[in-house]
Amino acid sequence: MGRIENLQPEKMASAKGGKMKRLISTLCGISLFIGSQCLAAEPVVLKFASFVSPKSITNSVTIPEFIKLVEEASEGTLKIEHYPGGTLGSSPKSQLKLVEDGVVDIAEVVAAYTPGRFPELSLFELPFEFMSSEEAGLTAWNMYAKGLMPSMDNLEIMAIGQIGPYTLHARKDISTLDKVKGLKLRAGGPIQGKIVKQLNAVPIGGIGATKIAEAISRKVLDGCLMDDGNMWNFRIADATKQHVLNVQLGNVALLFPMNKKKYDSLPPKAKAALDKYRGVWLTRTWNGNLDKQIAVGIKKLREDKKHHVTDWSDADVKQVKASMSDIKDEFDVKNDAGVNLYQEMLKAKAEAQATINK
Repeated sequence: MGRIENLQPEKMASAKGGKMKRLISTLCGISLFIGSQCLAAEPVVLKFASFVSPKSITNSVTIPEFIKLVEEASEGTLKIEHYPGGTLGSSPKSQLKLVEDGVVDIAEVVAAYTPGRFPELSLFELPFEFMSSEEAGLTAWNMYAKGLMPSMDNLEIMAIGQIGPYTLHARKDISTLDKVKGLKLRAGGPIQGKIVKQLNAVPIGGIGATKIAEAISRKVLDGCLMDDGNMWNFRIADATKQHVLNVQLGNVALLFPMNKKKYDSLPPKAKAALDKYRGVWLTRTWNGNLDKQIAVGIKKLREDKKHHVTDWSDADVKQVKASMSDIKDEFDVKNDAGVNLYQEMLKAKAEAQATINK
């Protein structure tokens, strides 16, 4: 009789109901687990902005390569969206604020557009110090890595660019030093202002790089200092036909700063991926590509019959060097922290040259 009782319909239904409840509970648990795993796998999205043309070598080569390598190394934890051409803010002067305010996470920043904000980087605007972007950029990174640039402590620096050296371009004849006297030349910061004055020209400030060509066309400016690679990115080649390329009139510091709070909030794998490619790798890659862009620019200027390229005489170059030799003096002293930044730069420069020549 006990065997017959176990087969009664009510008990069979109850047993089946219990099994079904357990199955539903198990399936729900699996579903919740899978859902949580999917949510955990969602990558953090970073916005990388640049005000420069999408066609520039930085936006067409350097940043895309960096993004690709970092995303692969992050194992799906990080996605970087690239916004070139000023799509998230076109003013070169606003780029740092966009990062600090969290509007973007990383941006291309010109240090000279925020005078006094990065005082250590003014060193690299000194004339006749560097022969390439890579040499200057790696020197700057070496100084940053040694803690010699405290103005950047509230940011996470991905790389430092030092585009240049800058050369001289004008709509008027500048074939000799004497012919530059009195010309209105755009100055992108205090050091460039001093350089322009030592050329016996008139420094004109307050004009961003993207507005130089228009200012020259309207005769607000007669010319500018600019690296030879950006002559087409900023359309300056359309407005100037006279060029002097054998004077090294300083480099201009660029940064890829990242919002520090955003960096600190990243999951470990995402942070490790950024750390793997920031620093020396990205600094050398970025500046190396800038040097390639400059080489192409020089070739185009020299081969284009619409442009007149002049190399100043040895006497003119010697005179310019002598007149500008004391611009460095404000840096060649110990600062409030007891550090002589100019001498530290020379040490870091020697280290950079050794690395490049390996």
